[in-house]
Amino acid sequence: MEADGLPDPADVIVTIGHPSGDVDVPLSEWISRGPGPRPLVRPVRARRADTGEALPLAVIPVRYRNDAESRALIAAGSLDPPPWHR
Repeated sequence: MEADGLPDPADVIVTIGHPSGDVDVPLSEWISRGPGPRPLVRPVRARRADTGEALPLAVIPVRYRNDAESRALIAAGSLDPPPWHR
C-alpha cells in the first residue's frame, strides 16, 4: 500500500475494455503505455493482483482513467501535462 491508502499500481490489475475483447494488464503498465492509437480504450475493472479482490475504479488516478471526465480535464488543461504524449 502507498501512503495515501491506495494499492501500489504494480499490485493492481486493470481490465481494459476493447471492442475485440478485454485485456488484463498491470495498472503500472497501463500508466506507462496508455491506450496507444486507440484513444477511447479505457479501464473498465480493477482488482488486486494477489487476491483477485475487486477494487473500485477510483484506485486508478483520474489522469489515467481515459474516460470522458479525464479526457475533458486534460483538454481543459486541468491535468497538465497530459499523461501520455501523442
